[in-house]
Amino acid sequence: MKLRILIAAVCFILPGLSFLSADIYRWTDKQGTVHFGNSIPSDARNVKVISEEISSGPAAGAPAPQPDAKSIEDIVQELEDDLQREREDRQRADEVKKTAHPTSADIITREKEGLEKKILELQQKPLEYFGSQQNKRVRIGYYEYRLQSLLADPDNYFKNPEPFEGNVPVPDVSPSN
Repeated sequence: MKLRILIAAVCFILPGLSFLSADIYRWTDKQGTVHFGNSIPSDARNVKVISEEISSGPAAGAPAPQPDAKSIEDIVQELEDDLQREREDRQRADEVKKTAHPTSADIITREKEGLEKKILELQQKPLEYFGSQQNKRVRIGYYEYRLQSLLADPDNYFKNPEPFEGNVPVPDVSPSN
């Protein structure tokens, strides 16, 4: 009985192992992500063969192929060079992103984060900082109102800045003598 199970397993498993000798490709997709696989998608870029399919046996009269240590080293070096180039490309893309003018969505997100941060800072301040509970509510309420204004109509928010911050006067920005 065990012999039959073993024979059945071998009959079903061996044909399934044929993928182990398939060609292996390396490619980059549109987002710059590196992939490995045995088939190449239509949108692949920088396709390279990493490992070629090995035939099941040598042809008649042909010598058996010997693994070439130099070719393996070349493949490893080529992979390392490719990874280095990809790192440099990503670094250049990040530098371009940093130097590019921010989009309106970036400006709105930055302003929203700044308002949320200010609200959190004010909520954590002791009551003595404000002088009274009412002053604290007014000050926090101002930033909450500005946040709601930003989310409701960002264009109007940036066109009409409000200098009032509750009971704290806006500092004079003029240079002192």
